[in-house]
Amino acid sequence: KGRGPREMRRKMKFGLGNSQADNNFTLNQKQMIDTSGIMISPVRVVYLRMNQVPIFTMPEREHIKFMLRRRPISVRQYRDWYYGVGKFWNWVDRLLISDEELLSLINAHDTEIFIMQVNGRQAGFAEFVIKDDHVEIQYFGLFPEFIGKGLGKYFLYWVINRAWSYKPKWIQLNTCELDHHNALGVYRSMGFMVERTSIEMRKVLPIE
Repeated sequence: KGRGPREMRRKMKFGLGNSQADNNFTLNQKQMIDTSGIMISPVRVVYLRMNQVPIFTMPEREHIKFMLRRRPISVRQYRDWYYGVGKFWNWVDRLLISDEELLSLINAHDTEIFIMQVNGRQAGFAEFVIKDDHVEIQYFGLFPEFIGKGLGKYFLYWVINRAWSYKPKWIQLNTCELDHHNALGVYRSMGFMVERTSIEMRKVLPIE
């Protein structure tokens, strides 16, 4: 969820980068990133909220499906999805926490994780945290080989509709300057409103 200062963008110091053709990643968890260069850096974070259900017209796309992953979800499988989507956007937090902590987070009773499939291939994932009064879109994104194929907006439409399907009073997400430079504008165009902005200390991988 973020894009960062210009000197820290895109070419992160990651150890392994490419997924297998079938998107069933088999990366060694210890080799996903080189943690030796991690810095703690101030990052601008924007918190957004949507208070009304939007009206979207979603075209039928029979070749696209969204599959709810049933619990228990393994730490290895989750980190492969997380790394597969976030490797260019400085998603590192859930690669660094303990297996025990991550296992608890991803299998919590209030968390649901979906895999986007395109022609039977894993194309991305979305994670929702469902609270009594609101739903947080915790993470979502496409794997690199599916970017630039006209799937992003459709995926976001689906994510927003799914978040509202839990009948919350509002839905929310956050983005930051480590994210794609268009992310904030796209969210606002979909009906999200900026609730607050803050400067937070985040783990950041520098460019090589």
